[in-house]
Amino acid sequence: MRSSVMAVVLGSLVGACSTGADGTRGTLSNLSSQQVTLQSFGFWGGSFTWVSPGAALTDEQVDALDGLKLIPGNTDCLEDIQEYALVTVDAAGQEQRVVTNDQNAGCGEQVLLDYETLKPLLATLQCVGTGQASEQLSAAPTVQAGGGCQHGFFSYQGEPPRWVKVAPASVSGPHTFELLYCEGKTTGLELFDEAGAVLLAQAQADGSSASACAKLTHPLVAGQRYALRVTSQAVSMGGHVSLVIRPD
Repeated sequence: MRSSVMAVVLGSLVGACSTGADGTRGTLSNLSSQQVTLQSFGFWGGSFTWVSPGAALTDEQVDALDGLKLIPGNTDCLEDIQEYALVTVDAAGQEQRVVTNDQNAGCGEQVLLDYETLKPLLATLQCVGTGQASEQLSAAPTVQAGGGCQHGFFSYQGEPPRWVKVAPASVSGPHTFELLYCEGKTTGLELFDEAGAVLLAQAQADGSSASACAKLTHPLVAGQRYALRVTSQAVSMGGHVSLVIRPD
């Protein structure tokens, strides 16, 4: 972590960007960011959210944010593309938001974040998007506790449970597993040993309100791996839920 802890992360997402001779916008710099959020939207590529306080950004993430660039939008509009929204909040609480997609299609946006310059930041994240967790433990992706990820899971009638493998934080201790946005969905969490043979903890919730979500806390040992089975099935409202794993 840099000693400055990223006191300056991004620039004013529109106003402070100069325009080059080739028509592209300049890099983003000089915004004191208290929080950075990246929201991903896409049926095929997966939806997830990543949230990080400015003080928690890694050196790699600082460099990636410093390399972001804005470009003029265009009129291209495409369906079924992966979309992203980058939101920063400065020390005064002012929010700035800029969007992009994996095709740099402007669809009327005057200013667009250049997707190519977003790739280095995406490479630092271990967020699992909707549809990316596995029905089989043997094929489950590994997620890191903490890190700011809100992992996405589909929630439809009859949706099968999905597996992820969990790497704890670097220090042993209690970790909390919590689902979000569960109204109209029955949800469940089952925490196992790495092999999925020994059930360590479980929780269920009926989705009678947005906060009626499955949540459990259990001690994890640093250096070990765990298996987590997530159930989310629509009763009166489909869509998806989010999973947060954090050390306490």
